[in-house]
Order: sequence, then structure tokens, then C-alpha cells
Amino acid sequence: MKNYGLWSIILVVVGLFLSIEPFSPLNLPIITNWYGVLIGAIIYIIGFVLSIAAIVKKEKGVIKYISLVSFVLAIYFIVTLFNFIGTV
Repeated sequence: MKNYGLWSIILVVVGLFLSIEPFSPLNLPIITNWYGVLIGAIIYIIGFVLSIAAIVKKEKGVIKYISLVSFVLAIYFIVTLFNFIGTV
């Protein structure tokens, strides 16, 4: 049986890290431009879809709901990102 809940939380955490990292003081050399934000957003969306798949498949545990709760963080990040960038 595939554990969609575990993969969803892993992908959501990795996606959020990659999306926020260009704005942090870590300065990792591989992810210092807007491609990191785009790749992180795509990975986050994949994790979100896997969380919905875990709910549909009725997997045991509550870990599948954690990535759904992180959707609030993603909305906050998008609003903050638009405040940094401004209107395009």
C-alpha cells in the first residue's frame, strides 16, 4: 500500500523550503533565483495533491491533514510574495 500521507508531508516541507529559501540568509548556491520559488511551488502542489489522494483513499493517521493545514502558510507566502514584488 502506498503511503500518500507521508509523501505528501515530505513534499510539502521540501516545497515550502525551496520556495522560501531565496529570501532567507542561508544563500545556498543552487537555489538563489526565482527558479527555486517556481520549483518549490510545483513540489508543494504535488504534495498537496498527494494529501488529497490520501484522504480519498482513507489512509490511517492524521499526517495527511498536516499538509492540508499548511495550505494557510502557502496563501500567506503568496500574499507576502506579491507585497515584495508588487504588481507585474
